[in-house]
Amino acid sequence: MKKVIAFLSTLLLMICCVVARPQTASAAQVIDSRSAIMIDADTGQIIYQQNSEEKLPIASISKLLTVSVIEDEINYHQLTWNTKVKISKKIADVSNDSNYSAIGLQAGQSYTVRELFNATLIKSADGAALALATADGSTIKQFNEKMQKKARRIGITDATIVNPVGLKNGDLKGLKQAGISNNAENSMTARDVALLSQYLVKHYPSVLKVTSQPKAQFTIAKGKTKEVENLNKMLPGGKYTVEGVQIDGLKTGTSDAAGACFASTGIYQGHRLITVVLHANGKDKDARFTQTQKLYQYFIQNAHQQVLTLNKKQSQKRVSNGTKRMLTVGPHSFTVWQMQKTAQYTIQPRYYKHLTNHKARLKAPVKKGERLGTIAVTGSDIRTVDNKPLAIPLQSTETINRGNLWQRIWN
Repeated sequence: MKKVIAFLSTLLLMICCVVARPQTASAAQVIDSRSAIMIDADTGQIIYQQNSEEKLPIASISKLLTVSVIEDEINYHQLTWNTKVKISKKIADVSNDSNYSAIGLQAGQSYTVRELFNATLIKSADGAALALATADGSTIKQFNEKMQKKARRIGITDATIVNPVGLKNGDLKGLKQAGISNNAENSMTARDVALLSQYLVKHYPSVLKVTSQPKAQFTIAKGKTKEVENLNKMLPGGKYTVEGVQIDGLKTGTSDAAGACFASTGIYQGHRLITVVLHANGKDKDARFTQTQKLYQYFIQNAHQQVLTLNKKQSQKRVSNGTKRMLTVGPHSFTVWQMQKTAQYTIQPRYYKHLTNHKARLKAPVKKGERLGTIAVTGSDIRTVDNKPLAIPLQSTETINRGNLWQRIWN
């Protein structure tokens, strides 16, 4: 009898634990795809995730990493937007194959980096991405190494990079890499893709001027132009828009192994969001858009903003050698996304060490608007795409100049 009672007690306890466990967005599995994630682009806060750590083929979403490398090379003056790139026969063979995303680049013809960049993002042109990779004279292998290095710097530690395009290695014809399986292709997790997308829109926001174009004209050769439509069907006026969300990017991807994939970004109530859907289920390639729609709609219906406020002690900081002792810092209040009805948060200002002295006091002068550190936000409902505490920029709300001798002694 004692064994029966013990068994029933254990069973009751297990049932209670299951009932009491809060239902998270991840557990809901509301998106019909192999993997999905949504983040706030500014803070990196994860709003929704579903199997976001599984490494999967990403097809042409790979081109986001390709253009990130190109943006860096332009930023470091290794290339310019007007740099001319002459198309080799091997690249032309890929660019004119109708089985691929072909735009028809001509062998021997030269195109600017700007033209190739736009074709890569709007048309997802495979030949244009390969031409960008060789823009500074690099081989595909050398550019792959640049992509791998860039991924690690962004925080993507386990990506498989085979080429700048997202095709299988064997599909690159004369440009396929020796010593790599013909079936090898680029792979990342949904979290990796979100991290990459966040990096791109934060560091190079002008990329959105390209990805937001519904169509564009490309000059293939003298007297020959081609108009292509953006593959993103969620742009304003497209078939799969979401009311209340202004989508302006970012990149599609499709292959047999990857299925239909899509990384999107858009503005909702002044906040930039990023979504990733990998391997949307169903035979229709547009499933990547319908599932992204569903993700935005789930967010709109369930998410709300929780206002967090610094207390009096946290909103002030002692200053040495200044015209006054105490500095007011901010923001006084800020918001995080909350998917659960109840959640508790801890907030902690963290000041840059180089701005403080041995007593952890700020050193005057301090200018109004100066970045002083971050406000770290932690809680059971808070996760970030880079696995670090959610960080809000901490700034001075006033100016404190260096004081005179008496003020420095007194303060």
